Amino acid sequence: MTRSKLYPYTLVTIQFASLFYFIISGPVICSTYAGLLIECTGIFLAVHAIYIIKIRNINIAPIVKENGVLVKSGPYSIIRHPMYIAQLLALLPLVIEYFTVIKLLVFIVLMVTLLVKIQYEEKQLVSHFPEYKEYASKTWKLIPYIY
Repeated sequence: MTRSKLYPYTLVTIQFASLFYFIISGPVICSTYAGLLIECTGIFLAVHAIYIIKIRNINIAPIVKENGVLVKSGPYSIIRHPMYIAQLLALLPLVIEYFTVIKLLVFIVLMVTLLVKIQYEEKQLVSHFPEYKEYASKTWKLIPYIY
């Protein structure tokens, strides 16, 4: 692996290790209606974002595919990184409902990793798509009306 790809793939490794921890550490389905609603919202957002962006345009690493297309429809018309917020939405109820300090720390690690991935990815997108700056000025990074 080249040095230029080591950093983004390290971020992906941390992200997937965090997600894997949640899968193996206990219940993955909330028992409260509120938690289940938030969790399902995250899952729905992820599936919808994947459907809109098309599987051929997805790259797990924050590296723009050479023949990638800038998608600005569906959830991408509001949020530039809907798959990242979807992960956090799906996991937050699990942290709250089945709280342990380790789950909270892993959630924080995941959140920081996703924020770092966003910064790295957006630099790539600005250099690859001339229209990305304009798109970014009209959308939210992660949370509408907040960030």
